[in-house]
Amino acid sequence: MPVWKVLASIGFQAVLFTSFGVALWVLAGRSYPDFVTFAWSEAANGVLLAFALIASSAMMAKAFPRYAEWVIRAQARTYGFLKNRISFSAIVFISICAGVGEEALFRGGLQTLLGEYTPLPLALIVSAAAFALIHFAQPAISALLFVIGCLFGWIYWQTGSLLTVMVGHTVYDVYAIWALRKAMHELNIFEDHRSPDLLEESERETLAASDTTTGETS
Repeated sequence: MPVWKVLASIGFQAVLFTSFGVALWVLAGRSYPDFVTFAWSEAANGVLLAFALIASSAMMAKAFPRYAEWVIRAQARTYGFLKNRISFSAIVFISICAGVGEEALFRGGLQTLLGEYTPLPLALIVSAAAFALIHFAQPAISALLFVIGCLFGWIYWQTGSLLTVMVGHTVYDVYAIWALRKAMHELNIFEDHRSPDLLEESERETLAASDTTTGETS
């Protein structure tokens, strides 16, 4: 899929997620203007959260390189569009869409609404589980996303600041997507003969025809 189509799809999803998040917030009896509050201290806390996640991720990758490589390879199909050249501004756009849309839906909306009817720890766990499931990742990756979702949910619970988790999520994703693309190309994950499932249908047909021709002439 062309990168522009991927970006358009991600942008539409972010608008949809944010709209549903606001709707759930209002259903919980909250005032629409209070959905996101803006303060420099909240934004700064979000940046600190992101740096803590980046540092933890980097240390884990260094301590467990084989596991880190497995995680990278396991995300090849989900992030297949990264085989194309993608600008840093596009990475920032994707990260903003994820940070704003997902936190609006799962923390600001779902966790808040569930918290009106269930104990807050349960609301946090359910929203984190939904956050993990929506990524349609492999079980081990989903488990990691669940942990991250619980962290974001706990911080939102303790601070009441949706902006903090939005900024933290966004800044971390900028680093994560940039590092993921770099690592995937260093590992040659997108080479045609190693990952044919990542190719467009027309590309697979061309590759198959080429293999047939090669077999006939050898």
